[in-house]
Parts: sequence; C-alpha cells; structure tokens
Amino acid sequence: MYNFLVKNGTAVAMGVGSLVTLIFIGTVLAGLSGAGYDTSTDLMSVDFKNFNGFNTGIVLTFILGVIAIVLMLVGVVMDLIQNRKTSLKMVIGIVALIIVFIILYTTATYDVGGKWDALNTEFGVAEKSSKFISAGIWTCGILLVISILSIVVSEVKNFFK
Repeated sequence: MYNFLVKNGTAVAMGVGSLVTLIFIGTVLAGLSGAGYDTSTDLMSVDFKNFNGFNTGIVLTFILGVIAIVLMLVGVVMDLIQNRKTSLKMVIGIVALIIVFIILYTTATYDVGGKWDALNTEFGVAEKSSKFISAGIWTCGILLVISILSIVVSEVKNFFK
C-alpha cells in the first residue's frame, strides 16, 4: 500500500478530491432544489437554519482530513522503521520542538484586566487555554523564523557552489 501511494499518491488524491467535489456539488444542488431554491438564488437569502445541503461536503472533508493524517502517520512510522539512522535527526527535531513548546507554555502569562477580561469571557478562554494559545503562536513564530533562515542560508550556500 505504501509503495502504491508513493507511486500513485497524487493521482489518487486528485481522483478522490474530484469525486468528493462532485458529490458535494450534487448534494448542494439537490438540497437547494429540495428546499425550494434554484441555482440562481442568492445564497445570502437562503435560510441556513433549515438547510443542510452543505453537511455532506463538511463531513467528507473531515473524513478526507482524517484519512490524510492517518496515512501521513503511517508513512512517518514506516520511514522511521526503514531508515533508523537517518530518522534520528527527525526524532531529535520533534523532541526539541516539544521541549521549546513546554518552555513557552510554562513561561506564558494569562492576560487579565481591561479588554482582556471581556475577550476572555466572550470566547471562554481560561488560563490554561490562554497559555496553550500563546505557546502555540510563539512556537509557530519560531518555526517561521527558522524556516526563513534555513531557506536564506541554503540559497546563499548554493549560490557559492
């Protein structure tokens, strides 16, 4: 299965994506006509509380996302098993990323007072959630900077080869 997906993964993804798109369009059009609308109806005038024509597309998209995540994890595990020595760098990188996230989580602060109280109440953000969000944003920012620096360094390195 793994070798099949490595060889034909793009074609399978395009085929399944096209099929899901056609199913989604069919259910939306059938839902619109079943609810008394036609294709020229402005979607802003549709009563979405009583219209569920988009549900199939949402469910199929969710299912495709889960399948993609499972296949990705299987591929990573297969790669770890087959290439133990070269996979050590990836494992070290993941462990380092987890350590950075934990450090950022423990040092994050819970903002209160003024507009923060209103926002925290409106969106239901508790102290742990706030710290988790802050650590995630900082981790993404650090990864962004590292990726930009690695691109610049590799391009400069390739320029002088």
